[in-house]
Amino acid sequence: MISGTTRLVGLLADPVAHSLSPRMQNAAFAEAGLDWAYVPLRVDAARLDDALAGLVALSFVGANVTIPHKEAVAARVDELTAVARAAGSVNTIVVRDDGTLLGDSTDGAAITGALDAAGVAPGPALVVGAGGAARAAVAALRAWGGDVTVVSRRPEAAEALAAALDVRAAAQVPEALPPVVVNATPLGGASEPDAAPVPLYALSAAVSVVDLAYRPDARQTPLVAAATGLGSVAVDGLEVLARQGALAFTRWSGREAPLEVMRAALLPIG
Repeated sequence: MISGTTRLVGLLADPVAHSLSPRMQNAAFAEAGLDWAYVPLRVDAARLDDALAGLVALSFVGANVTIPHKEAVAARVDELTAVARAAGSVNTIVVRDDGTLLGDSTDGAAITGALDAAGVAPGPALVVGAGGAARAAVAALRAWGGDVTVVSRRPEAAEALAAALDVRAAAQVPEALPPVVVNATPLGGASEPDAAPVPLYALSAAVSVVDLAYRPDARQTPLVAAATGLGSVAVDGLEVLARQGALAFTRWSGREAPLEVMRAALLPIG
């Protein structure tokens, strides 16, 4: 129950109603015994400056940031971590005691952490997408030791991202997929559930996939289902969501996150 002593953490997004992060983070706060509450905040792009100022004015602990604000927030916070600076995007904000905002990115570490946990070695990787999540993925995969190529339905965006992070851009998805494929687009998620970011016939057991898209009902996306059927490593968007959320939890609280509780909170209720 929210009281006069409850501290708030927000989620800045538009749209925001579909997000599972409030359920996940509130379960984590309860498990940790924190009198905190995580609240979804729909923020129009034109009011982003007001929203960031509001985090300070209302004594928020911090916030998460997602579509479409990750890159815009990176340009507005008072300081960026080295990871966020390399990614050019922010998904986690810490409101510091002096009222300044520190921007961080946990998206990329969630991806490489999941690959490490699955026993996947660094190597050639394809990132599909060119938004804030894709930037974070590319930066993290590069730091992980990957040889990264980026492709997008917006070729000019892919080229700009590739130039900024010193990787390659491709005009289209290659016929022979590299050992790691990361989907950083909404394809396969709730808004486009039947779509896939790469031709599924091009997958093989040697191709490991990480899909940032997820469905609120926890059903597999076409990409994850195809990779799982081949016996390949398949990291779904809920696992990435849990891992990036756990890293953000630690950033705000200084405590180890209850990752298993967070994973469980993402499963459908009932």
